[in-house]
Amino acid sequence: MITATYSKELLTSLKEEISENKRNFSKTQIPPFLGCTIADKYGKTLFSYELFEGSIDYFLKKDHGSNDTVQDLDINLIPMFISALEAFSQEINIKDLPGLKLEGTNIKLQTIFSFDDYTIIFFLNPNVNMKLVETRIISYLSYLFEVYKSDFTNSFKMSSSNFILHLKLLGKIWLEDLNNTYERLAEFE
Repeated sequence: MITATYSKELLTSLKEEISENKRNFSKTQIPPFLGCTIADKYGKTLFSYELFEGSIDYFLKKDHGSNDTVQDLDINLIPMFISALEAFSQEINIKDLPGLKLEGTNIKLQTIFSFDDYTIIFFLNPNVNMKLVETRIISYLSYLFEVYKSDFTNSFKMSSSNFILHLKLLGKIWLEDLNNTYERLAEFE
């Protein structure tokens, strides 16, 4: 049983807005924020959203010529890896493992460990300075986990992502806003 109701019109308008947003970003230039994955502390992905469908895969493969020769990325494996790394760091007594950052030539991965029950992973342009929007990100995530706490709880209890699917749509819209905000702030840096 889903505890919140979302009208078909609202979800349709959100999908249309996301489709409009997709056209605003060029595939020749890597946007600041490509996507985000929210997982539990055990590495189970609750949901992921991207700036546009397939954006992370696209930019990972971008400089490889034929995209057919490069395997698809399974984003769900990344939270599992990070969860295992975090558990291992506790075993070898590393206190307060800071946010993990992995950088490549065409994409960067950064995690935020500041939420007790969740690991949030951002896929970024490698040139992004996360400090410019870090406060905005933490505020949004705090709001998300506070306002939709019962949706997350129900998702865990019932082992069903149906309770949080609407957050994926909202996340895509927020991600575009975050990109726009970052680009405005980066101009003055």
